[in-house]
Amino acid sequence: MSAGFKYDLTPEPSVEERYDVSTGIRRRGPYRLDTTNLNVGDVLPSFIPIAADLNYKTCKVVRNVKVVEAYTSGGTSLKIKKGSYAYSGMFLGNGTKGTAVSGVDKSNSDYDVLTISDFGANIAKNAVLFEASAAGGTSPKNVANSALYESRKVEGGINLVALLSVAREIEPDKLVVPFSDKDKVNLGKDFQFNE
Repeated sequence: MSAGFKYDLTPEPSVEERYDVSTGIRRRGPYRLDTTNLNVGDVLPSFIPIAADLNYKTCKVVRNVKVVEAYTSGGTSLKIKKGSYAYSGMFLGNGTKGTAVSGVDKSNSDYDVLTISDFGANIAKNAVLFEASAAGGTSPKNVANSALYESRKVEGGINLVALLSVAREIEPDKLVVPFSDKDKVNLGKDFQFNE
């Protein structure tokens, strides 16, 4: 019997280009990724929203979520698109209302279910909510000014990543983690979404 390796890795789903790669411009130098509330072994797909500190060369994942089923005010669960990096203890908001996340159920293969307190408003299907700085949900904790250049597996210790500063013809439906309206305003004309 020959010796061999057994790999237990789930590959990133194969999708068409998320943006026109010929228009992508990388930021200079690597950035140190803040891995708070990320797990060793998590795979960050390419072109997720990133908040970068351009002076200190550090960055954080912007944790936006896309709602996959309309939510009615008063409910305690919210169905979101898989791959959002939501975690228990975070706040979600839309700019006027917000909620606290007390649990994340990833057992369904089609979507994740967040256990939340009452959001205080109805949320339409396909709405994008941002990680808020407080339960009121009025301001985001992080706002994107970059996107992750290539997929990256989170490892123990220091994680260095490459970022994009410009991209054109971005296909929002093909993104694993969506960009919120506040991200799009902050990105300005450097990132052009096909909407």
